[in-house]
Amino acid sequence: MCVDFDPRTPEDAQTEQLQTRWGFLMTSSIGAPADAPSTPRPTRVRGSVRVARAAAAGAVILLALGLAGLVPAASAGPVPACVGGHLSARIASWQGAAGSRIADVRIVNTSFTPCVLRNYPRVRLVSASGAVMINGAAASTTAATHLLAPLGFLRTEVADSNDCGPAFVKPVTLVFILPGTLGRVVAMPVSATDTAGVPPCNGAPGSAGHISMHAWH
Repeated sequence: MCVDFDPRTPEDAQTEQLQTRWGFLMTSSIGAPADAPSTPRPTRVRGSVRVARAAAAGAVILLALGLAGLVPAASAGPVPACVGGHLSARIASWQGAAGSRIADVRIVNTSFTPCVLRNYPRVRLVSASGAVMINGAAASTTAATHLLAPLGFLRTEVADSNDCGPAFVKPVTLVFILPGTLGRVVAMPVSATDTAGVPPCNGAPGSAGHISMHAWH
């Protein structure tokens, strides 16, 4: 009598059954149903590339025309007028001449933006208390102007004569009254006790003095 002998152990048979079941499940997963989500196709970028190339070409053409002067550049806004709060003045020295006194003055734009300074503001000789000793003509609103660069400076000469007023408090200095509401600039005197800018009295007591300035330069 012949007997079939199976060399597999019960454990091998159980393992084979599990492998068969897992293989069936994997095969089912791989064979996905028709309604399974498909892999998205790559987006076509040819149109975007054409647009980018056209924009770059247009920018190059505009740049070339701008360099050739055929396309006007955007104009900057108007430069504002200088205001007293952004200016600083200093009297460098006084000189005497034929009954008058002449000051050498520097004015500086202390801001970091350019401004326009007009010639012939009102100028005054004043004492340390602020009393006006000699008063000049009203500030001009039509005189020529100067473009004052940031931290740039201009200079002028101021001449006064005939101070026949009352006693004053030293030091004596100059004040520049800008037109309109632009403010004023009080010049730093030569020293804390300076009176070199006070001219002699050449008229009757109480008579008016005279003061004037050159254009800024």
